[in-house]
Amino acid sequence: MNCECAICKSNKPFDMPKEIVEAAIKGDLVLFCGAGISTESKSVLPYSFYTEIKQELSLNENLSFCQLMQLYCDQPNGRKLLLKKIRKRFSYINSFPELERSASSFHRELAELYPIRTIITTNWDTYFEEYCAAIPITIPEDFAYWDDSERFVLKIHGSINNLSTIIATEDDYNKCYQSLQKGIIGATLKHILAIKTVVFIGFSFGDDDLNQIIEYLQKEMGDIYPHIYLVTLDETLKDRINYKNCTSIVTSGTFFIHSFKNILISKGIIKNTSIYSQICTVLGCIKELHEKAAQIDLQKHPCSLYNLAYQDGVIHSFERYLQNYNTGEYCDPNRISCLVCKYEQIKDKSFANGNYWDEAYYEGYINGLVLISEIEEDAEAVKEFPFIYLPNARRALTSYEAFFKELDSLSTEEDEYCKYANSIVKNYTAKDIIVHHPPY
Repeated sequence: MNCECAICKSNKPFDMPKEIVEAAIKGDLVLFCGAGISTESKSVLPYSFYTEIKQELSLNENLSFCQLMQLYCDQPNGRKLLLKKIRKRFSYINSFPELERSASSFHRELAELYPIRTIITTNWDTYFEEYCAAIPITIPEDFAYWDDSERFVLKIHGSINNLSTIIATEDDYNKCYQSLQKGIIGATLKHILAIKTVVFIGFSFGDDDLNQIIEYLQKEMGDIYPHIYLVTLDETLKDRINYKNCTSIVTSGTFFIHSFKNILISKGIIKNTSIYSQICTVLGCIKELHEKAAQIDLQKHPCSLYNLAYQDGVIHSFERYLQNYNTGEYCDPNRISCLVCKYEQIKDKSFANGNYWDEAYYEGYINGLVLISEIEEDAEAVKEFPFIYLPNARRALTSYEAFFKELDSLSTEEDEYCKYANSIVKNYTAKDIIVHHPPY
């Protein structure tokens, strides 16, 4: 039975255009996002910012968004009051986790889609930065951060983090599009639109943002203005806008991104999209073991420091995965194998130089990466994961008790690992030693 709740009824089935999938695989897909995928979605609040301002002014006539904002700003201290109301609305949404989850559902779905590196938005919020790790380009000086290997968001109507950049009124719109015609942001925008496949999401008919952008495209691109895709719940939008070179996809923006992600998963383009909670759990387990192992007397059992370094490596690999999850970096099927190769080289170099402490750390980091790569396809992989480590162990370390027994046995050995460990701890008392390997 199809769900007809307020959210799911907007998840209308659709056919994904082949060009969109191909563009994403090549890294040529661009998302152009409006307010409908964020705070102005009807799933967030029952009233829009437009309605809020209109009611405050006690207006009955229907003005465009920028006309209404202009009227509001024309009153005494109007601009200051408007900016405060914008921030207050965002603060209210962010103060309720349920509302913030609704406002950021699109962004959280998008985070894992590492092939999508270019986002353009007319939105003022910072959700692309917070949930997708996108570098914001708001003013020309921000281009110093531009890097094709990073995900970035071109914020053509400003940001709540820089109030002077916010575009809201008629005067703002006029200045903005004059600037786009001459400045570096406009040149970048035209370049992107000319060579990339563009999907517009979160716009509706009568939306000033959409109207201005369509007019801008037709004026600036001439006869070569690009084919665009419109993701919208308005089945008549394609026919009502003055832009015929487009394809309409009738569904919600978040459902479009969710469906798109599933297509890329089925094609093996992205992976590791469902293991966040599993890695959190495993991280908690190894931290508990690490705290227990840290209580071992290193004067009696010097080789225990290898296990501590190893576990630091595992912990850091998991923590970095969780910290960088929203970049989509680890959803690239080739990313982890490349990292493993690089760390294998570093580990081998440490061994060759007799730096067994570093060797143990990188062994842990590598094993952590391997588990991240395997756990989505094999949930049982965690059962085989080596939580404990001794480089010179002669027996399988199947439990903490087995580890300690082997550690006790090794304390009388004179191999290179034992000598190296003894050389580290011999000049310290037990109280002086705090064993920790930093993430480098």
